[in-house]
Amino acid sequence: MDEPQSTNGAAGLGDYHIHTCYSDGEGEVAEFVERAIALGLSEIGFADHLVPPGLGEAGSYGIDEGRLDRYVREVRAAGDRYPEIRVLLSVEADYLPEHEDALAGLLAAHPFDYVVGSIHFVDDFDFADEAKEHHARWDDVDAVFSGYYRTTRRAAESGLFHIMAHVGYIGLWGHTPSAAVAATEDEALRAIAAAGIILELNTGGVLDPAGDMYPSPSLLERACRMGIPLTFSSDAHSPQEVGMSFPEGAARARKAGYASVVRMSDRGEIPLP
Repeated sequence: MDEPQSTNGAAGLGDYHIHTCYSDGEGEVAEFVERAIALGLSEIGFADHLVPPGLGEAGSYGIDEGRLDRYVREVRAAGDRYPEIRVLLSVEADYLPEHEDALAGLLAAHPFDYVVGSIHFVDDFDFADEAKEHHARWDDVDAVFSGYYRTTRRAAESGLFHIMAHVGYIGLWGHTPSAAVAATEDEALRAIAAAGIILELNTGGVLDPAGDMYPSPSLLERACRMGIPLTFSSDAHSPQEVGMSFPEGAARARKAGYASVVRMSDRGEIPLP
């Protein structure tokens, strides 16, 4: 298992998936920026949760609609306040096929530098909810995993996202599908490649129950063979987690065949450290 607290070697990279107290994180925007500067990161991208209307209690982890404009202003102001680092504005937007139009409207209303897409629901099943860890739906692991990757493919085909977050998150509890699911995984990866979406290497997965980054080594190798570009994200929910396990992430990326990652400010390629 990767060491969760290593930050040496993160200098020069960007961290593009950060959650503050505007959604389900702990800490103010400025605290995250100052931590990134201390680590020598070149860029930081805030991606608090944006949840489509209509999810009710299930969407309570997102930015409150009344605070969205304030979130946008504060992140932009941080860019002016800290000229020594690039501060980018994003959201992590939950994709559910039935809410695609509503989400598109929310995203179009704000000047985001990029949009991170993520999957937390398979049909009506909130698989990441701790209360669902032992749900009866897991009796058919292949069905849940296949549904997740079909939804990932639809998210890629929607045209709404620039980065796809934590692909493979469906495995957070340690469930493992059979080899039959690999074909559905590859369909999702091909859709990501066809849409020109950047894959996120989510180092924060080391803190999840399964204790591993997303994507898995196998998925990451296949993504590399398909020519899918890569970027790094800690999925930090506190300032101390910024840049977490980036050196281990770089080692995983190199082993999968990657030599560079994407810089989100201009979509340029920078070499892996």
